[in-house]
Amino acid sequence: MKGSMSRVVSLFGIVLLGVMMLTGLVSIAPSMRIAAQKYYVQQNVFDIRVLSTLGLSEDDISAIRSTEGVEAVQPVKYLDTTAQWSNSDEPAVVRIQQLPADPDADTEDNMNQLILRNGRMPEADDECVVHVLGYADAIELGTTLTVPDDTDGLKCKKYTVVGNVQDPIHFSTDAESTTAGDGTLDVILFVPDGDLTADYYTVCYIKSENADQYDNFSDEYQQAVDAVADRLTAISDAQCETRRAQLIDTANAKLDEAKQTYNDKKAEAEAQFADAERQLDEAQAQLDAAKAQLEQGEAEYTSGKEQLAQQQAALPDTMQSGADQLLTSQEQVLEFEDQLQQIELLVNVQKVAQPLLGYAQTALDNAQKALDEAEPEDEDYVELRDALAKAQEGYDSIKNQLDGYQQQLDAGKQQMYTQGLISSPTLSNESLVTEAKAALRKMKLALMQGQLSMNTGTATAYSAFAAAQQQLEDARTKLDSGWEEYNSGVQQLADSRAEYETQKTDAEQQLADGQKQITDAEEQISDIQNGEWYVLDRTSTMSFVTFEQYTDRMTAIARVFPVFFFLVAALVASTTMTRMVDENRLQMGTLKALGYSNGQIAAKYLFYALSASILGSFAGMAVGFTVFPIIIWNAFGMIFDVPTFQLTFYPGMAAASLLISSAVIGLTTLLACRSSLHEKTASLLLPRAPVAGKRILLEYITPLWKHMSFSQKTTARNLFRYKKRFFMTVLGVAGCTALLLIGFGIQDSLLPIVDKQSAELTHNDLTISLSSEKALTTENGLADVLDSSSEVKSWGKFYTKSVSVYNADNTAETVSLVAAEDDSLMTKYNTFRTRKGHHDIAFGSDSAILTEKTATQLGLSVGDHFWVDTPSGGRLELTLTGITENYIYARLYLSQENFDAYLGSAPLEWNTVFGQTSCETTDDTDALRAKLLACNYISSVTFTADTTGMLSNLISCLNYVVGLVIICAGALAAVVLYNLISVNLAERKKELATIKVLGFYDKEVYRYIFREIDLLAFIGSLVGLGLGVPLHQFIIRTIEMDRMMFIRSIAPRSYLISVALTMVFNFAVCLIMRRHVKRISMVESMKAPE
Repeated sequence: MKGSMSRVVSLFGIVLLGVMMLTGLVSIAPSMRIAAQKYYVQQNVFDIRVLSTLGLSEDDISAIRSTEGVEAVQPVKYLDTTAQWSNSDEPAVVRIQQLPADPDADTEDNMNQLILRNGRMPEADDECVVHVLGYADAIELGTTLTVPDDTDGLKCKKYTVVGNVQDPIHFSTDAESTTAGDGTLDVILFVPDGDLTADYYTVCYIKSENADQYDNFSDEYQQAVDAVADRLTAISDAQCETRRAQLIDTANAKLDEAKQTYNDKKAEAEAQFADAERQLDEAQAQLDAAKAQLEQGEAEYTSGKEQLAQQQAALPDTMQSGADQLLTSQEQVLEFEDQLQQIELLVNVQKVAQPLLGYAQTALDNAQKALDEAEPEDEDYVELRDALAKAQEGYDSIKNQLDGYQQQLDAGKQQMYTQGLISSPTLSNESLVTEAKAALRKMKLALMQGQLSMNTGTATAYSAFAAAQQQLEDARTKLDSGWEEYNSGVQQLADSRAEYETQKTDAEQQLADGQKQITDAEEQISDIQNGEWYVLDRTSTMSFVTFEQYTDRMTAIARVFPVFFFLVAALVASTTMTRMVDENRLQMGTLKALGYSNGQIAAKYLFYALSASILGSFAGMAVGFTVFPIIIWNAFGMIFDVPTFQLTFYPGMAAASLLISSAVIGLTTLLACRSSLHEKTASLLLPRAPVAGKRILLEYITPLWKHMSFSQKTTARNLFRYKKRFFMTVLGVAGCTALLLIGFGIQDSLLPIVDKQSAELTHNDLTISLSSEKALTTENGLADVLDSSSEVKSWGKFYTKSVSVYNADNTAETVSLVAAEDDSLMTKYNTFRTRKGHHDIAFGSDSAILTEKTATQLGLSVGDHFWVDTPSGGRLELTLTGITENYIYARLYLSQENFDAYLGSAPLEWNTVFGQTSCETTDDTDALRAKLLACNYISSVTFTADTTGMLSNLISCLNYVVGLVIICAGALAAVVLYNLISVNLAERKKELATIKVLGFYDKEVYRYIFREIDLLAFIGSLVGLGLGVPLHQFIIRTIEMDRMMFIRSIAPRSYLISVALTMVFNFAVCLIMRRHVKRISMVESMKAPE
């Protein structure tokens, strides 16, 4: 063993790596399951949970509790809402969940017990503990959370964080969806019992009887849980009918109250409207009156202003007119005075002449008497007659003068009377004179007054003008003030009217909203369905599902890689021991000649091999049971928080590892010894005859052979002459290269999945699940929001449903059926192509396209018939028109024609919307998600980034494990190459010593031996690529997840990297081995063959 220490070391290393891979990979999945089992039991995690679309009443809880097989129940209330942290400006989406009355009670009913990380449990109504979802940091104690005031069903609206906890249901970083806020929960708040005031429960957690007796990952456990779940499902219909009747009765009662309230408010609003309109009308009337007064004042002001202006303009004329009037009056006074003098003269003359008329009358009478007494014959008669005639003439003359005077006086009376100077035209002459004098005095007085006024009139006029101007200005000021008050009143009235209209509009809108709410409520009551219970086990929770998927993938990986490692180890061990036995033929012959049995001789080599194997096994187990699980669990620790995980030593697994490694090495050793020990002793004492020399294929290619140097020809002959060494070396190197290629190929199959699916195959980055098609028909509903949102570039209506599809052998697979409102939408949001060659698949009126993995699992090809379950309970036969490349989810795409056939008489209701958006950041998607979730009848809003994020986490962890496998494969490659090269050098030591004796320099010796090794390594690498491709396909199919297909192809760079790494390891080992070649003594060439 001392002389073969390098072989011992290489065997030790190979076994160490194989056992390390076996124990490390195989033990991690059971350790994870054990940790989860402890975790579930320790925290009393539920077995079943029941949710209802109508909520769970006390009657429902009683029915669940009385169901056979139900050991314990825990009804829980929670609600999802948005809230605001005191130390952040960003709103948070929270789930507020009610704690049991005694959260620390160690009873079966107290399920999903929280793990207190720091702080304490809540004691007051306004205190809470918090579980943070995702990768966010813990909430600082003392932070407050404020819930919107309009949040119903909560006793408090502000909570103070007093502790951080871990909810055992959410022990991974996977997101939890909700219909509140942006659709993704940030935290879960646990508040004291009684803080949620709803009259129904959101969920009921259940423990199944006897289920805790089984491993939670076993079929027995699942069967026990399924049995109870089936019984709960059996009673769900009756409970839903009862619950529906209760809800309808309660809703009708509330609706009646709402109608009465609506009618009362409507009457009150109408009365307020009438009173407000009356007040507005009165105010309008007052304004109209004020306006009329102002307009009248304006008219008076304008008139006064015009009059003043006219008076001011007419003042000079008025003064001239006054002067003229005074002059005229003075002339009239003078004329009247002359007239009065004439009248007085006439009166006086009349007074004088009146007696004369008497005298003339007397004279006339005397003359007439004398004449009458005389006789015509008297001589005096003629004289008397003449005297009478003269007397008559004198009388007539006086009388005529008096009559003339009187006529003048009468004319003067009439004139004066007409002028208003006397009181009557029939005045006596004396009265005439008296009144005329009085009138003259008045006229003189008026003339004097006119002269006085004339003298003082100008000053008075200007003073009057100034006063009038001041009055006009005062009037203008009052008018302006009045107009201001009027305009202010008009504005106030307009404001009041606008406010009234606004309030009226708001009130009418509120009334309309109220009426609409009543109408909607009536419609909702009429639409209340029987409801549905969702009876779910732990696999319905993302953390449990993700954890189980990881453990399953680790189990799948553990089933594959250790096998390949041990195959390579067996191959290299066989090579090592075969060559070792060949080198020790003489020793074996000697021992056999000395009487040792074949078993005794073989035991020597078996002890040699098993020593290295056992030591390597123990070292591999030490690393495999400690380092490997720690490294892998640390990778998983980025996603899971399971504090019960601990390193576990599995004695059975350790014994199996030791047995497998010993069996592999032992069997290869026995097989190597068997062929030599069957030879006769004499044959063993003779050196094995050298391989007969003969021409190789290259020698027949004369032009090539002639141009090769001596060393190149020697290398070529050595490669093809020693075929066993050639094939063993090539296969050993090929195995290592294949392992490297498999590792890198798995990375190529995992890492690009998300980008390839989202960038090349599916083109919608937005998916909206609808609880009712009313979301698209409601006014201002989802359709309007999508059309009005600038972030949404396009959208379409789709129908999606999980269905079972069957092949001719009745083998079933579950897929998601997808149909569109219009067939053009299918090609808009999906690319249908073959994986190999990327040939387009046409989508026509008869199309029925399956994703590749489902078609492969069902053994279907294009043109085959398959069947799908229909809503009516039957099956629809379809012809497969295409198998499309797809990596995430299993889907069946149907054309409109096939979809109509699938529906049959069932009503069509679009339940999904696919869309394309321009959102580039998380803030953009969160804002759009919140806007969409605010619409009615929306179940969920998801973006491609949400799904890709979750899958990326899963793939990154698997990639972490694959990276570890690649490192181990590289280490195995290095050990294998070291072993093969060291064995090659050992068995050719005499040959190398001989060429040294022939004068070869060290560098020439290096080229002589290492050129051959390089060629063998390169050929082995190429063969390894050929082996790696089918092995990669096998492993990929083995570790694939449900409803996911890994990429089948390997990137060209992985081929190059695998070959390059193999050659790098080969070069490194050759550098190390140069020291051994240099230390070969030329004396070795003189030794006799051993």
